[in-house]
Amino acid sequence: MRAAMAALCLLWTAAAASHEASYLVRAAPPPVSVAANGYVQTVSPAADGAVEVHVATILGPIGSSGTYGSLPPLTSERLPASFELPAKLQRSLRPDLEAWEAATRVLEWSAAHLSVDDSDMAAQDAVSVLKRGRGRCSGVANATAALLLAAGFEAVTMSGLLVTDSGAIPHRWIACRLPGAGWVHSDPTLGLWTVTTSHVAFADTVVDAPEVRILTRGGDQIAALPRRAGRPIRPNVGSELVCRVVRDGGEAAAVAVLSGVDGETHRAVLSPEGRFSALLPGRWRLVVLAGDRVVEDRQLVLRPGELNSITVELPAAVPNGELGS
Repeated sequence: MRAAMAALCLLWTAAAASHEASYLVRAAPPPVSVAANGYVQTVSPAADGAVEVHVATILGPIGSSGTYGSLPPLTSERLPASFELPAKLQRSLRPDLEAWEAATRVLEWSAAHLSVDDSDMAAQDAVSVLKRGRGRCSGVANATAALLLAAGFEAVTMSGLLVTDSGAIPHRWIACRLPGAGWVHSDPTLGLWTVTTSHVAFADTVVDAPEVRILTRGGDQIAALPRRAGRPIRPNVGSELVCRVVRDGGEAAAVAVLSGVDGETHRAVLSPEGRFSALLPGRWRLVVLAGDRVVEDRQLVLRPGELNSITVELPAAVPNGELGS
């Protein structure tokens, strides 16, 4: 029993995977505060003219609503008058699609047809990059934002830094406004609707990387995301799980602990039922505890938009109550 309790304590106390990072940055002008769906950056003064930058990302479902055909008309002066969507992409954007799905198809087209070439010294405007099929991160971001604008979505490029263990490099990604969800950031070099705590946003283009010191940083967040055609994607809708315990002869009570592959942990008291909502689709481990005993330990694969229901039968000898009772 001691070994079982030790394992349970590890599972119980595992903190949700940290999707936060803090940096000390010396730059003029400094980074800017940003509040978007799944990406929040705050900037506060530090000593000797530096600023402390705190970045937090959330991998949960985006929560966009509405159909593509219901988007309000958008006129962008940032697009050349002759700019048009590629014909095949245009045909795939049906009015009955969810707005999130339509925008995702634009991101997928960009990922499939544009390659990142850090050595590309040619023009990085959207038209030139689309014609060549490659560009630096700035060019790919320019082209992706232009495609979204041409499809009727509000979109902008984001300038900043990508902070790695070996240093910080100038970088560019995009943000798109989705109905019901607000602005959502996405790095075309990483996946679909994905950015990390390594992305530090500035108000203007960063040419030379400033001095950056990592104060705190969590692990890899992208690995926890589901994949679509091999690319990591932040889904629009999540999964739900209802867990219920029963026992012959009456009601039962227990505790369910749900753990994700990145260490994210949720807890629910089952008396006799508990619900987990807005879960990231993918693999999860469900452990059900009654008293100090594990009565269920299974691996689950949760899919977007699905309601999953699990019933666990408690042995007659297992007492009711929460963990440690």
